[in-house]
Amino acid sequence: MTSKAAGGPLIRHSPETKWYDYGDLECAEQPISDLDYLTSIEEQAEILLKKDCELQRQMQSKKNMTETAWLSTVLTRGTANDKVTAMQILSQQDPVHSLAYVASLVNIVAKKNTREAFSLLGLLKDLFINELLPPKRKLIPFVARPVNKINLSSLDKNFNLKRKLILWKFESDLKIVYEKFVTAIERLAGENIEKLGILSCRCALELLIARAEQEQKLLSLLINKLGHPNKTLATRICGYLLQLTRKQPLMRPIVVKEVERLIYRKNISCYTQLHAISFLSQMNLHGCDSALASTLLNIYIGLFRMLVLNKKMDDKMLNVLLLATNRAFSFAKGDVDKLMKEIDILYKILHQSNFSTALQTLKLLYQLLTTSEGISDRFYAALYRRILDLQHGINADRQLFSLLYQALLSDTVEYRVIAFIKRLLQLSLCRNAPFAAATLILISRLIENRPSLLITKKAADYDTLSIIY
Repeated sequence: MTSKAAGGPLIRHSPETKWYDYGDLECAEQPISDLDYLTSIEEQAEILLKKDCELQRQMQSKKNMTETAWLSTVLTRGTANDKVTAMQILSQQDPVHSLAYVASLVNIVAKKNTREAFSLLGLLKDLFINELLPPKRKLIPFVARPVNKINLSSLDKNFNLKRKLILWKFESDLKIVYEKFVTAIERLAGENIEKLGILSCRCALELLIARAEQEQKLLSLLINKLGHPNKTLATRICGYLLQLTRKQPLMRPIVVKEVERLIYRKNISCYTQLHAISFLSQMNLHGCDSALASTLLNIYIGLFRMLVLNKKMDDKMLNVLLLATNRAFSFAKGDVDKLMKEIDILYKILHQSNFSTALQTLKLLYQLLTTSEGISDRFYAALYRRILDLQHGINADRQLFSLLYQALLSDTVEYRVIAFIKRLLQLSLCRNAPFAAATLILISRLIENRPSLLITKKAADYDTLSIIY
């Protein structure tokens, strides 16, 4: 709200409105080339803002002498908590004329004082979200304003121009103060105190969800903490990023791009890569376009290639990667050309890893081949060899039988299916009772769908079984 009467402050704030409701959105079409002129305009705007702040202080002291005197006493001689309370009240009542108090609070957080930072982080975060930052746009710096349209010679009598310059300067200063606050959060998040790190990252998340200002810096802050050595904090960060992608689904491509940069950063640890892939694998992809899912597949396959070439065959990492790939593939629709080129790498992983990882690779290969060229003999040969692996648990058996049922049901080579059945029956003799029971159930369901598998004649052409070797 602006003043129409002379003698008082040019900017008068009403509690029912926010400063950005009457703020000026005008921007320059192109950067100004005359930097000296820009500096002179900004200096003039700073003088006008300071003068308006002083006029506002004088008007308030005449209006409510008791409250003004109390606030003045608290700000000069009060306790630390009382000073913070007074600054908060002033900032909420009149943000345009009270930015200096917000800057003072931010300076306290920026100093290396953990105790004060704990008490002020939440307060400042709420103040920026609820009072200071526009919800639907970013703050505009003074350099981006159309200062070439300003005529200083007409400034003395042009009150509208003065108001405009005051609001331009306030918004530009607010942008600087907020950037300093975000830098302070970034520093506090890097401290070795777990609670402070969690609080700082939580503030960054809430600011990122609520407002667009400094979103790139806040997002980088959170993503860079994915590989934090403190497991509790690393897990929290993963949860925070998942919450961000749920509440701001349009940010998913940006988040994925930032995580990709982290994964392929030089000298990045496998621990960090594991947490990054774990986060991506849990991200909600419902409602996204196939391009995002394809991007995820490219990231996963790229990491596959890097691990194979560098001979870093970490089973835990590969297991997470393959689970993530399986999940993203279902959202990528028919865009699998790039992934098909990596089949040889997948087979290499299949033969070099443990049973659990090999099983996930087989599931991925089955999904790929089903969608594209059809299940190949090479796939069935690999599956036939891996079922001999006895060193796996009940959960792996459950996944194995699920894959076997899908693969054998779709296999058009009948004698190959019979060979699988024979091998499973042989394995049942040396495995536990649940494995034997699962084998019988599998055979029963296969015969139910394919009665021709049940051989009633006393004949066996063993030469046909050579195709699986």
